[in-house]
Amino acid sequence: MNQDDFKKILDKALEPIKQKLDNHDERFDSISERFDSISERFDSISEKLDSHSAALVNIESKLDAYGDMYKINNSNSKKLEKRVETLEENAGITPPSEFTLAEVQ
Repeated sequence: MNQDDFKKILDKALEPIKQKLDNHDERFDSISERFDSISERFDSISEKLDSHSAALVNIESKLDAYGDMYKINNSNSKKLEKRVETLEENAGITPPSEFTLAEVQ
């Protein structure tokens, strides 16, 4: 048996393996394309999430500022209410209910 005969026998014996490898290559390419598509969608979603996260941080900081302003204003209105109530009591004035501050809990 010479080298050419050996190559022919080897090629014939390896043919089913080559076919399976080709089949696996095709499947791998298909999976790779789907993965690339999923990866692109993930990147798009990630970009949207980043932009939304920045917007939420901005909203949270504004809400914190409004909350602080509410606390200050509530405290000031309570102080003013005490002063006015004292003046009303000393003057004998009974204020109408629509001019009294509502309790917020």
